[in-house]
Amino acid sequence: MDNINNIGSNNLIKLKLNNIKKTEEPQQTQKEAPKSESGLINQFLENQSRINKPTVNNVQKVTDKGSAPANYHNNMRQMFQNNEVIMLGIVPRTFTAKDLNGDEMIRKADGEKCGTFLSAIDRLDEIKAQGFNALHILPIHPTGKINAMGTAGSLYAPEKFVTDDGKHLAIDPNLIDKDDPRSPDDQFRAFINECHKRDIKVMLDLPSCASVDMYNNHPELMAIGRNNEAKVPEGWTDIRMFNPWEDESKRTLNKALIDMHKNYVDACIDLGIDGIRSDVARAKPTEFWDIIIPYSHQKDPQFAWLGESYTYECASPQQNMPYDRPEDSLRAGFDSIYGQYHIFHEMKNAKEVKDYVLENLDMSHRLPVGKSLIGSFTTHDDESLMMRGGENFCKMVSVVQATLPMCNPYYLDGIQSGDKYDYQYGNKVVKDADTDNGKHFMTVHKNKMDIFNYSRQPGGDAPEIGQVMTSTFNMRKDVNELMRKGSFIELNKRKDKDDQVLTFARHLNGQTALVIVNLNKNRRSAAEIDVPGIKEEQSMKNLVKNYGEKSFIQVENNKVKVDLGPARAHVYLIDTPNIETERKGHVFVQNFTKDIDPKNPQYEEVKGEHLSLKK
Repeated sequence: MDNINNIGSNNLIKLKLNNIKKTEEPQQTQKEAPKSESGLINQFLENQSRINKPTVNNVQKVTDKGSAPANYHNNMRQMFQNNEVIMLGIVPRTFTAKDLNGDEMIRKADGEKCGTFLSAIDRLDEIKAQGFNALHILPIHPTGKINAMGTAGSLYAPEKFVTDDGKHLAIDPNLIDKDDPRSPDDQFRAFINECHKRDIKVMLDLPSCASVDMYNNHPELMAIGRNNEAKVPEGWTDIRMFNPWEDESKRTLNKALIDMHKNYVDACIDLGIDGIRSDVARAKPTEFWDIIIPYSHQKDPQFAWLGESYTYECASPQQNMPYDRPEDSLRAGFDSIYGQYHIFHEMKNAKEVKDYVLENLDMSHRLPVGKSLIGSFTTHDDESLMMRGGENFCKMVSVVQATLPMCNPYYLDGIQSGDKYDYQYGNKVVKDADTDNGKHFMTVHKNKMDIFNYSRQPGGDAPEIGQVMTSTFNMRKDVNELMRKGSFIELNKRKDKDDQVLTFARHLNGQTALVIVNLNKNRRSAAEIDVPGIKEEQSMKNLVKNYGEKSFIQVENNKVKVDLGPARAHVYLIDTPNIETERKGHVFVQNFTKDIDPKNPQYEEVKGEHLSLKK
C-alpha cells in the first residue's frame, strides 16, 4: 500500500505528504489543581487546626461525609433506555482494602483492613474522573458459614437478605466502620449520598440463591427436590435455590418469597439506591418479576433493573436451573441484560460480531422501547481481559464497547489498570477464617476477581488501559447522542481474507463516526473499506487515544485503505451526511420510538435521517 497515513501519534495536525492528508490524535492535556496564592493563609489554617485539635471530635469529622445531596432525582432507568450508563462493578470489602505487607491477603490480626462503605467514599473522585456514572455494588450481605467457600464466604451465598423485621437490608458487619457511631443503614446511606453528589448512580446486586445457613433457617423459602433433597445449582456446594412456586402446576407463586423481595426493594429505595442487578435472573420465572419490578416502580418510577441474562437456550447448561430467556426477561420489565459480549474473545471474525449486533437490534423491535445490553466483556464470572488478549486487547475492547449500538459500557474494578486477578494465595490453607468450612482453604477461581476471601484492592500495572478507556468515555460525551442513539451501518470491504477487520459507521443527524478495529490480537490486518461520501481531501478527526503498534490509514474518494496494528481500534469523525441513503438496506437502528408487533417482525421505519430496514 503506497502513501498511506500513519495514525500513531498524539497530536492533531493537518499536513500534506505525497498529496495525501494525514490525521493524528489531538494532544491530551491535563489541568493542575489550583494552588493557594498565599503561604500565609495555609500556615494560618494549619496553626488553627493544631490549636483546635484537642476539641475536635474524630467522629464529627467522619460524619461530615455523607449528607444528603440537594435536589437529587433518580433517572437510572432512563439512562439505561438511552444507553447512557457507564458502569463499574465493585466489591466493597476489597474496593479500599489495606494490604500492608503485600501478600494480597487481608489479615485483620495484623492490622490490615478490608474496605468499608465509609472508606469507599475516598475513591469516588477517582472513579468520577475516570468517567464512570454508575456503580454495580456486588452483594453486601453477611455471608453464610456452612459449606462456605474461601475464608470470608462467597458474596453470592448470603446468610440473610434483610433483617429479621424485614425493614432493613442485612449488611455484612465487615463493611461497617466500628469507630463511627452511625448505624449500618446510615453508613451505607452516607456512601450512596456521596455517590449521588458526584452524579454516580448506585445499583445493588441481588443474589439469586441462599447460603446453607439460610436454607436451614428459612425452609419456607427454599426449593426441595423429589427426594426431599435441597436443590443446588450444578457446580456449587455453598448455595441453595429458592422456591418461587407455591404450586408450579397452577403457576401460583410463593408468597413468602415475594414478600421478602418486596421488603428488599423497600429497603433499597429507602436508602436511596437507584436500581438492582438481578443475579441469574432466570432463577425466578417471569411471573415473579412481573410482580416485583412493577412494585418497585410504584415506589420509584425510575428504579432500574439489570438482569443477568445471556442468550436463548435450547437446553439448560446447569442442573436445577431454568432455561435462559433474555427476551422474556426484558419483556417482564428488566431495562437491560448482560447479553453475549463475555464471549467476544471467542468470536472468530467480524461477521460473527456484526451478526450478534444485528440480532440484538432486531430483538429491540419486538420489545418495549429502549431495552439495552451492558458491555459484559468481563464480569466477576469471567477471566480477566488481560488473560484473553493482554493490554492492547483490553484497550481495543474499551473502544469497541463504547461504539456498539444498544450497549452501556461495563468494567470490573481493576481492569482499568490491567489486573490479572492472579492471587498468590490462591487455594492455599491459612490459619484464620470467618467460615466453617473446616479447612481455612482460600478458594479462588483462577484469573477471576476474588469473591470468596478478604483480599487486596484490585489493580494492575497497566494504567494506560484506563487512559484509553477514559478517552472513549469522553468521546461518547463529545459526539453527544451519536454513539447512544445513532444508526448502525454495515460497510463493504475487500482484501481481508480472514475477516479480521471489524468496520462500521454510526450516524445521527448528519454526523458520522467511522469505526475500524483489528480483531486479531497478534498480527496486523489490512483491508479496503467502502465509505460512501468520504473525500480524499477531507480530514478525519481522531476521537480516541492511540496505543500499541502504529496503524496506517489512507483516504481516497469513497474508500479508506487500512493497515492496522494488532488489536488496534480507531474511531474517526467524518463528513458523510448522506451515508444512510447510500447504504440503504444496510442501516439498522435500535427501537427508541414504538413497539413493533411481535407477530410481524418485518419492518421499515423512517424517522428523521434514520432508516431501519430488515434485510
